[in-house]
Order: sequence, then C-alpha cells, then structure tokens
Amino acid sequence: MTFKHLLAKSCANPDEPPEAATLVGHTKAVLEAFRAMFGLDAVAPTRLSRRWLGFFKLPEDAFPIFWKNTILACLFHDLGKANSGFQEMVRKRPGQQLLRHEHLSGIFLSCKELRDWCEAIPGADRRIVISAVACHHLKTAPRNQKFAESTTDRQRFAVYPPAVLTTLHEAVTQFPDLPPLPQALSIPDRWNLESPVSGGSLKEETKSTLMDFRRALADKRLLHLLLAVRAALIAADSAGSGLVREGKEIKAWLDEAFADDPPLTDQKITSEIIEPRITAIEAKNAKPFTWQKFQTEAGHLPDRALLVSACGSGKTLAAWRWITTRLAARPAARAIFLYPTKATASEGFKDYVSWAPEGMLLHSSSRYDLQGMFDSPEDDRESSRFLVEDRLFALAYWHRKIFSATVHQFLGFMQNSYRSICLLPLLADSVVVIDEVHSFDPALFSALKQFLGNFDIPVLCMTATLPQARQQDLVGLGLQFFPRDSADFADLYRETSAKRYEVRLLPDGGSEAETLASEARAAGKKVLWVVNTVDRCQNLAKKLDALCYHSRFKLDDRNARHREIISAFKGNESLLAITTQVCEMSLDLDADVLITEIAPITSLIQRMGRCNRHRKRETGQVYLYRPDDSKPYSDEDLAGTDEFVAALDGHKISQVDLENLLERFGNNAKEAERYSAFLGDTAWAESREKMLTDIKETSVQAILGGDLFEFLSLRRNRMPTDGLLVPVPRYPPDLTRSDSRLGRFPLLAPDDHYDKRFGFTRAPLEIIV
Repeated sequence: MTFKHLLAKSCANPDEPPEAATLVGHTKAVLEAFRAMFGLDAVAPTRLSRRWLGFFKLPEDAFPIFWKNTILACLFHDLGKANSGFQEMVRKRPGQQLLRHEHLSGIFLSCKELRDWCEAIPGADRRIVISAVACHHLKTAPRNQKFAESTTDRQRFAVYPPAVLTTLHEAVTQFPDLPPLPQALSIPDRWNLESPVSGGSLKEETKSTLMDFRRALADKRLLHLLLAVRAALIAADSAGSGLVREGKEIKAWLDEAFADDPPLTDQKITSEIIEPRITAIEAKNAKPFTWQKFQTEAGHLPDRALLVSACGSGKTLAAWRWITTRLAARPAARAIFLYPTKATASEGFKDYVSWAPEGMLLHSSSRYDLQGMFDSPEDDRESSRFLVEDRLFALAYWHRKIFSATVHQFLGFMQNSYRSICLLPLLADSVVVIDEVHSFDPALFSALKQFLGNFDIPVLCMTATLPQARQQDLVGLGLQFFPRDSADFADLYRETSAKRYEVRLLPDGGSEAETLASEARAAGKKVLWVVNTVDRCQNLAKKLDALCYHSRFKLDDRNARHREIISAFKGNESLLAITTQVCEMSLDLDADVLITEIAPITSLIQRMGRCNRHRKRETGQVYLYRPDDSKPYSDEDLAGTDEFVAALDGHKISQVDLENLLERFGNNAKEAERYSAFLGDTAWAESREKMLTDIKETSVQAILGGDLFEFLSLRRNRMPTDGLLVPVPRYPPDLTRSDSRLGRFPLLAPDDHYDKRFGFTRAPLEIIV
C-alpha cells in the first residue's frame, strides 16, 4: 500500500493534508520550536539554554554539543512514522501498528548510511540521539532491556525509505553546516523484526547500542547531557505539535514565553505580591504591619535553605521575602511556590500569587477551583484572567511567571511524568519554595532529595516541624538550616516559647472525648476534633450533629464544607467540627479545644497548630486519646508516639517544647532512597509517575447516578467536571459500577450512599434534611 502523503498527525482530509499534519511539516515545526527556545545555531545560546544547562549542572561550553545532538533528535524523532501500520492507524483505516513509531525511528539510526552521516558531524553522539528519539514518549521500558517488541505475533509491515530521506532532505536545508545526506538508504521496505535480513539485525544492533550506552552513563556528566537532550526534545515536540494545532505562530509565541530581556524582578514580587498581601493583613488586623526580625533575616538566606518555624509564625511572607533577594542576586524568569495538596496550593494562590497579573494556580483541578474564586464586587481580581487554553495542555502555562502549584506538577519529572517534563522549561529558570516538607511520604521525600542533589536552582524548603533525620538529609544536601535558635529573634522566641496548650491524655478514649466535646460546645467554645479515618469522622459527626469535613465529598460540597468551617471558626458562636487529617494543612483554624486521636508525632504537632493559633486565650485545651485501631498508620509511622504523648500529658506546652520533644522522640531512622525513573532509567525511559508517592489508592473517582446527565453535559461542552467527582472507597467493590456512557472514567456510584453534610459512606445513609 502506498500513500500520497505521509502523515505525522491525523487530519480531516488525509489525501490533501495541511503541511503541519505531514511528516515533513511536523518535523520542521519541532525544529523551529527547538531553535526558538534554545538557539538558532550552535554558537548562540538563548537565556533558556544557559539556564537549562545550569539546571542540569552542565557547563556553558557544553552548549554546542547539546544543541547539535538535540537538533539531530528533532530531525529523527518521528521518522519511524513512515511505516504502513502507523499510516493506516492515523487514517483510521483497518490495520494495526505493530511497533511503536519512536522505536522504529531509533532503529533507523542504525542504518549504515545514517550512522555514518551522524558520526561525520563534530560533537554528535549517535548514542544520545538514539536514546532521546526512542524514548521521547517515555514508553521504552528498562526492565529486561526490552526494545521494539511487536504488539502481536504478526511481525510484517512496510516502511518507506524514500520518504525517510525526503523528510531529512527537506528538514536539513536550514542547516547548511551539516554534511550532505546520503542519496539512498539500505533500509528494507518490507520488515519482519524476527528476520535478520529484513529489519531484525537493525533492531538488535540498536538494542545493543542502548545496552552499551547504559554502561557508559555511569559518567554523570554524560547522563545529564542525555537527560538535557531528551527533555528538550520532549518540550520541542510538545510545542511543535500543540502550537500548530491551535494556530499559534511558533517563534513569536515562544519568544514571548522565553524572552531573554525581562526576567522576573524583586521589585515586581514586592509590588504585585508582598505589598497587596500586607495591605490585606493590615485591613484584617486593623493595625499597621511590622516585619519580624526573623522574616527580614530569612530574606538573606542563600540559594539553598531550610526554614523551620512554628505554625502561624509568618513563614510564607518570609519565603516571599527570600524570593525577592534571590531574584535581586540571581535574576530568574519565574517564581514557583509548591505545596503538598491542592487545597494548600489554592490557598497560597488566593492569598499571594493571585495579586500578580502573571500569576497562576496549577494542580489537577485548578480550572475548577478558579471558577468564581474572585467574583465578589469588592475584589478587583477576576477569575477569568487566570484561565488558560486547555487544549495546549502543559504549554498553556509557559507564558505565566508566578505559580502556586502542587509539588507533583513540577517534581513529577523525577518519575518521568510527561506533563512535568513539559514544565521543565519553566522550572529550569526559576526560584522555588517547597512548603510543608514534613508531610512528604518517603517516596516523595526521596524524590525531593534527588532533585536537590542533581539539579541546580535556588530552593527554599519550609515546614513547621521536621524530624532530625530529615533535617540532616536536607542540610547534607547543602541547605542552610534557619533559624538555628529562635532565641536569637526576640519576636519569634516570644511566640514560640509561650505556653500555648494544656495537654491531657484521655484514658477512657472516645467516650470521654464525646463528653468533653459536648460540654465545651455547651460552654460556648469552639471545638476541633480530629480522627484518623473518614468512617469514624462521619459516624461521630452524625451522632453529635457536628460539622463534618474530610476527603470523601464531591468537590463542590467539599469546598462548601471548607468555607463553612472557616466561617464558623471566625464567628462568635460555639461549634463542634469533626475532621480527618485534611485539617493539618488546609484549614487555617483557631480552636479553643482540640480533641485528637493519637497519630504520628508530626501530625499531632500540625493538629495542635490549629488550637490557640493566634493566642487569643492564655492556653488552649488539647485532649489526646488512642483510637480502637491505628489505621491508616503503621507501627513505623507511630514510632516514638507513646513516649511523646507521655511527655505531654498533664503539662502546659509551648511550640519550642514540641520541637524539642520531636527531636527527642521523632522517628530518626534513615529513609531508603527510592528509584527515580528520570535518573535511573538512563538509556531507556518509561513513565512511572505513580511511584512519585507512596499513597495507596484506597478510593476510585466516581460520580453519583443523579449527576450523570449534568456530568455528560459538562464534558460535552468541555467544561470542568471536577465538582461532581467524589472519591468512593474501593471496598466493598460493589459500591461502584461502569457505565458505557462514561467510558472507562469515571465510575458510577449510588445516590443513597451520599449526603451533602457527611459525604460518601460505605453503607446507605439516610438523607438528612
């Protein structure tokens, strides 16, 4: 079978396709995108190129080699689409693509004529080009060094060597310094990868090249060069595809996103974020704002630092002050504030980043969260200015300068998340703050350590509490610990040494806690009760007629519950709110009384930070008790907790006391380093983004039966559907079912298990009016 035009993309009329859909047109678009971002030639690096090399810890004199190898990768990356299976698939004709096109592209580079051509280019490393090309879709598994495995037992398909040469000849006309291309290729036009004479030998030679290259990549500089080339190819391919599809002029659009001249300035951060935030604080407190000494000193921390200070002490403003001094010392194009959860990222955006015209909220449901966020008449911010073109995917954020995002969005590249790699052009030229690092599970903390150890940008890590072992890990990676002693800062020491809490262990457990909660509410107090499982949260809230907040709500209702609890704690009425661990970071509350199940030490300290937070009373009352079972925590999670609780029981406690007890009883076992696909796959590359965290998927995303038609209508009109999604427990398994109208995602869940006040329950729940 022959084709009038070889396609790289699907299109309405494959017989008369637009140039951008052809293999030649797409290759040219990717080359144009790479040159606009990284440099027109091998001697003229852009600002992004210099930052890119610095990020990967490569010297500036590596630029010519980086540029030449990425140009070659762009030239070859999609040539494997010149096969019958891909061409039939992209035209939606009967047939099957037997081999991934990028693997075939890599195999072509083992053809003698193309191998000789590459090796005649000074600075070219064919191994780097093969690896970058064959892995640019992150589907080349390193396990058992599998490569170019057929999808079926049927191995025969056609390739089109003349089209490969035509594409190369047309694309290289803009590079006069490259040697002349061959006039013919010794590539068979009928392939059977099991046959040595019809493609099989080229496959085995390519696989052998990758295996040998993997051993050579023990040289860290060579590995980082490969990673820089592969990531640049992925970014350029994404831009060359997405911008053309959306009718953007490639060079002009990318020049605006990565302009050399106007980096982000300290004055811009001060005027657009810090000053508006201070004005808001002054309006709220009805008194002038005064910088604390520790906040001023934090601004002078070096490029790598660890800021550990109590809840409510003013860390976030200190971090923004640090950003301004880093930008003054080392200009960058972007400032990125990373949080562990969507809720904390949204709060950070609303309080700080949203004041900047180029600010952006970035997490998996940010488009939904932005809807109506600033629709009140007295707020001069408009939600619409923060919306982006969804069809550009990660590229939609390339024009933005200041981010509040979840850590997974940007550090996902450590496990070869494609989306996160497409955000690397932003990360590579940025100043970064990473908040709440105490909450990172072992896998995410390991990714953070490997990120800090292998890549170079200014990073400030922050938290209220951190076990000694983790402090030592971060300090060992070059982060300066601050403050060494809060006593050096009178204002900070005054806050942290004050006896904020009276703590008592309840020997009778939950029954005594219920009595205390009811009595405190009757006495006009605000009571926060934290339990460790959603089921217990729901049962207690229903039994005691309390506010209920946890993770198993529809997002619409979860946001409503969030606002309700925040508003209630700001009011003058007594209340009882029962929550799960979600309160530890996402709720800015000030309770008179805290009741909590025993949990890991850092969790208990975070929960206590929600009691007597603003010191409006002499001490807050904290009651601890042991639940009937320790789920979801393991014995390792709870190491040292009994001793910690015993030291608190019956005493008035300050935040300094909590820090000392954490140092004494916290889990200081050394955490094992986890596998990073981005660094560890070396010559191969496979996305393993689910390995970024240890979070076990105990729930599935579903919609209620009563929301089905609204969901379908929203999806049909390309509107956010996040507000209707509800996490449903995986067990019992009959809680959800599939529905052909929804496809594979989401599942359908029964209405009679859901209530707006209490969320989704395992058993049917009587609707409460």
